[in-house]
Amino acid sequence: MIIDGLEINDWSRPVVERVRSGGIDIVHATCGVWEDLSGAMTRIGGWRHFARCNGDIVRIVTTVEEMHRAVADDVLGVVLGFQNSSMLGDDPEMAGMFADVGIRVVQLTYNIANHLGSSCWEPRDGGLTRAGHRMVAALNDAGVLVDISHVGNRTGRDAVEASGRPIAVTHGNPASFCPSDRNKPDDLIDALAARGGVIGCTLYPLFMGGAGVSRASYFRMVADLAERIGVRHVAIGSDAVVGWAPDALGWMRNGRWDRPSDPDQIPAFPPWPPWFQGPEDFGSLAEGLDDAGFLPGERDAVLGDNWLRLFGEVFA
Repeated sequence: MIIDGLEINDWSRPVVERVRSGGIDIVHATCGVWEDLSGAMTRIGGWRHFARCNGDIVRIVTTVEEMHRAVADDVLGVVLGFQNSSMLGDDPEMAGMFADVGIRVVQLTYNIANHLGSSCWEPRDGGLTRAGHRMVAALNDAGVLVDISHVGNRTGRDAVEASGRPIAVTHGNPASFCPSDRNKPDDLIDALAARGGVIGCTLYPLFMGGAGVSRASYFRMVADLAERIGVRHVAIGSDAVVGWAPDALGWMRNGRWDRPSDPDQIPAFPPWPPWFQGPEDFGSLAEGLDDAGFLPGERDAVLGDNWLRLFGEVFA
């Protein structure tokens, strides 16, 4: 089973078909970033409507059993998640309520600090707040995977320690490979793996060194990481951004809190490397893993089985 740990696409039937063309069986799809409670419910409702109208090719899945059924029925299985906790506020009860309507992954913070902790871009990281500790426990109880991809390093370390279940970096790389505040230091990755978690190595150009990074270089990083923390803790989270208008990145990155005053300041999506232009190229990743020396079982683990193991441990 091939699983992409995160895509933040503007979903439509052609986008689903593009994702499926890369051989992807299951994808964790961002269902909310800056939304409040009402906006998040609207997004979930939109996904339910979309899945109903396109049930021949896509299906929302919430358990490993449902993922296997989706694969058997030849439809794309979609795990819905939030890349922020703004829609949960400071109420731990919201964890179970959102789980009841299909959310299976929640990132504690996005690009700014919130009730739960600090983002990776804050000049000072105050760590996981008291509300954050309670929310992590509530997410554990609800069978929702805690994601720390955009979370500050101190907050991330606190979350690893606080969580009673394994957690994830659904889309990120070691900072030692690509220096960026969005990537993770080795000690945090090591701690996450020691508690059974998974890091989805991202292909987003800004966090792997740009479009000029070679496939060989990227997969050397993946191989080195697997050697250090164990192959069962390494996966792929492409962070694909398919289907968006060119000016969508501004809202995606900054939301309401940092609107540009000049249209020329609106950020543009970066170019992707020629060997990975989007999810349609997921099949070529197997070749990269083979070339980097992964055995067939190890390759399959990185391409999906490690996510499946983690989902089984957390979603139950």
